Amino acid sequence: MSTPRFFHSLSLRHKQMLVIMLTSTAVLLLACAAFTAYDLATFRRELVERVSVLADVAGNNCAAALDFNDPKVAEETLAGLHADGYIRAACVYTKAGQVFASYQRDAEELPMPKTAGPAGQEFSDNRLRLLHPIKQKDEVVGAIYLVSDLKGISQRLKRYIGIAGMVFLASLLAGLALSNRLQRLVSEPILQLAGMARSVAIDKDYTVRAARRSDDELGQLVDGFNEMLTQIQARDTALQTARDSLEMRVNERTRELENTHKQLVEASRRGGMAEIATNVLHNVGNVLNSVNISTDLIVHSVKDSRVENLARIVLLLREHPHDLGDFLTHDTRGKHVPEYLGQFSEHLTLSYGAIARESESMRRNVEHIKEIVAMQQNYATFGSIKEVVNIIELVEDGLRMNERSLNHHGLEIVRDYAAIPPLSLEKHKILQILVNLIRNAKHACDDSGRDDKRMTVRAVLRGDRIGITITDNGVGIAPENLTRIFNHGFTTRKGGHGFGLHSSALAAKEMGGSLTAMSEGPGRGAVFDLEIPATDRISENGHRPG
Repeated sequence: MSTPRFFHSLSLRHKQMLVIMLTSTAVLLLACAAFTAYDLATFRRELVERVSVLADVAGNNCAAALDFNDPKVAEETLAGLHADGYIRAACVYTKAGQVFASYQRDAEELPMPKTAGPAGQEFSDNRLRLLHPIKQKDEVVGAIYLVSDLKGISQRLKRYIGIAGMVFLASLLAGLALSNRLQRLVSEPILQLAGMARSVAIDKDYTVRAARRSDDELGQLVDGFNEMLTQIQARDTALQTARDSLEMRVNERTRELENTHKQLVEASRRGGMAEIATNVLHNVGNVLNSVNISTDLIVHSVKDSRVENLARIVLLLREHPHDLGDFLTHDTRGKHVPEYLGQFSEHLTLSYGAIARESESMRRNVEHIKEIVAMQQNYATFGSIKEVVNIIELVEDGLRMNERSLNHHGLEIVRDYAAIPPLSLEKHKILQILVNLIRNAKHACDDSGRDDKRMTVRAVLRGDRIGITITDNGVGIAPENLTRIFNHGFTTRKGGHGFGLHSSALAAKEMGGSLTAMSEGPGRGAVFDLEIPATDRISENGHRPG
């Protein structure tokens, strides 16, 4: 049961007095109600007995009138009941239950039963109704019916309530006076203890002790409070001692931490340099693969150029310095020289074009290597270089750097490009990420062993961000590795180093973007999504809008 809100704000003294008074009031009310109920029950029982005696006396007096069938005598007998102020009406019934004689005290007649019913009494309408048999020589010769009012009960109840009220009020006053004095036996030690606790909390003086006044629970409470103060005092002393020595220890630890900090800074610097060197080697290695491919193509083109055949033709022509025209016109070998020179010219033109393209590719790859080194130097100095970039061309550059390897492994490339305006971006960071993602997709498809190797490259504009997605149908990624795939040194490929995705994720983050991986599981392929901000848009004439 919840207590009223005001009760919580009362002092302990007032709470005790209130509890005592409420308890006393409840007990007194219960006692008064019990005594009143008992007195009413007793009065009703006595009233029934008295009216029963009157009915018996009046009935005996009316027995002779019933024998002689003389209603007048019976009425005179009933009129004698007027002397009893409680009897309001009376009626005598014959043995057959018919009305024989009646009596009414007041002019207003009370309704009487027309026939006699079974004997008994009933309290109703603030009256007692009693039907009593009339006997003569143990034989029922009729019945008498009496009606009595309950004015005596009402008067007695009022008088009793008045007495009970005075007793109740006097008891409450006496209880209030006693509770005011007796509650001090409990409240004063507790209040004294509370005051001492408040003083200790404010002054922080743990040397004070409370005086024990009794051997009951209050005495045990005082002992517990004193014991608590003793323990607090001991701990406070120990704490003060520890505080004194702590300053010296803090100074020592501070000096140790300063030395440790210097060592950690140096270790961090060396570790950062090692990671930068690792990233440089990894990214340069990716581009060097394309350089090696271009070099192989150039060497192969030179070997297939058939320059030695040109030397043979020169020697053949030198053998006929004076009859060169006749030799070219009539000699069987000479007739084929012009045709061969034409074919050789076409072959050299094609070889030169291929060598020129691969040389340009080597030049761009070497330029990218220089940019990678410069970019890593920018990392060390927290700098960044932006330039106007066509995203579609940049994606194609990444594919071109891996073109020979992609064709060698039979990968189908699906392109899905949206219209994206020129943007001011960190070109070589993005290219580095694309090269890593394309190479990873190529290895994933090759390791799957499937025939329909496919890689889909998408580039879209997502509001103020660019989205580049590399999707493959390769070996996929296990769910437990999706959160580890970008960790430094973590790899799922045999022979891998775990540097490419780590450095790519860092580069995306440095540009304010993100690199995420998704896969439905092993054998289900993977999706790598690169998002970078596209806030600096360039118009068609090369200027930023606005």
